[in-house]
Amino acid sequence: MNLKERVESAPMSRTQYAVISLCVAMNMLDGFDVLALAFSSAAIADEWQLTGGQLGVLLSSALLGMAIGSALVSQVADVVGRRTTILACGLVISVGMGLSAVATGYEMLLVVRVLTGLAIGTLQACLNVLVAEYSSARHRPTAISFYTAGQPIGGTLGGILAGVLLASLGWRSVFAFGALATAVLMVVVWRVLPESIDYLTSRRPRGALDRLNAILARIGQPPEPELPPATPARTTTARWRDVLAGRAGLVTASLGLAFFMLMAGFYFANSWTPQLVVLNGFAESDGVRAGVTFSMGGIVGSLGFGPVAARLGVRPALVGSFLLAGAAFAGYATSMSSLVTAFALAAALGAMTSAAMAGMFSVGPMYFGAAARATGVGLIIGLGRVGAIVSPIVAGRLLDTGWEPGQLYYLFVVPMVVGAAAIALLRRAAVAGAPAPAATAAPTVTVISEGGKP
Repeated sequence: MNLKERVESAPMSRTQYAVISLCVAMNMLDGFDVLALAFSSAAIADEWQLTGGQLGVLLSSALLGMAIGSALVSQVADVVGRRTTILACGLVISVGMGLSAVATGYEMLLVVRVLTGLAIGTLQACLNVLVAEYSSARHRPTAISFYTAGQPIGGTLGGILAGVLLASLGWRSVFAFGALATAVLMVVVWRVLPESIDYLTSRRPRGALDRLNAILARIGQPPEPELPPATPARTTTARWRDVLAGRAGLVTASLGLAFFMLMAGFYFANSWTPQLVVLNGFAESDGVRAGVTFSMGGIVGSLGFGPVAARLGVRPALVGSFLLAGAAFAGYATSMSSLVTAFALAAALGAMTSAAMAGMFSVGPMYFGAAARATGVGLIIGLGRVGAIVSPIVAGRLLDTGWEPGQLYYLFVVPMVVGAAAIALLRRAAVAGAPAPAATAAPTVTVISEGGKP
């Protein structure tokens, strides 16, 4: 039994649980950052007399940075290590939130938001990989479900906290709190978080064997007398070829398409639901409650995906989540005349879209080898972020042309079906992308078994 199989088959240690818990906490930064700005936007617009167009660009700026960070900057982690990249991103996020708190105008805040988004996007790709690598095969779907739940938890708590801080100390205090909380969390990360085992064995930095054995001791595994047989070093070009060329490119395209469709629907519902409830004739407080209900449903969906995936397999559970999310979009579109029904279906919509998000974070690392895993996962998340940027803007434009609020939800039924189809085709793509003979040097697709149920 090789090292990876030994770690995946062994019971989870306290260190492994600590790694996953830290990754959950760091993923909460994403949810906090996005909704903190959403709740603060009205106060910011009033202070600086921003137009609707300026405010829309400001709301999308962090998502733009996240897309670039996920798709491009995250590949740095395959070179310098996951832990180093995570610590650097945490520092940038803390500084970025601090600068947001003291921003002197629209232009400064816009630039800072893009830079903060770059760090968050890079961080998220690294965290997804680290959770997958430190989870046992049996508990990996559940671990990634808890990790994914960090986003709606951060959004829910961030929204509640932002409301308190806005009422008492103003919008700048929201970002100041985020800067302080991130800095404190990064101190814990620096002391507790180990490096990726896959990175140490594949990249082989200086002192890799000593560092590897120190980690193995922490997770209750015997030391290795030597590093596993070396594989050829992967250049940046080679890593991109591993995830884009030939059959591997088909898998990456399928995953990227599914992520694009999912994030388009998720971020539309997450950002527009409170406002659309108000536009449908209800009070502003009802809109806020609808948004919080969506996030609370997201927590349930994220946590519920793991047990379902452990029983059915990641792919079948993910395809089902996409299809149920499409049904929830259609149901919500017909519910907006009744506030009680709208709240109930907002929770269902949050649950199904977040369950699908948990599934995407679970399935992504399964199809990339260790040497290019951060690059591949970062790319597909980055493609998803493009959908997150585009869909709120498209929704706003459609409202301006006379679309009714409920009609917008129908718009996202088809993308959920397309996402389900893209995931359903992955088994065929993975088989076609099995490791090619050495003579062809073709890119390969590595599938990590999820408890025997891919």
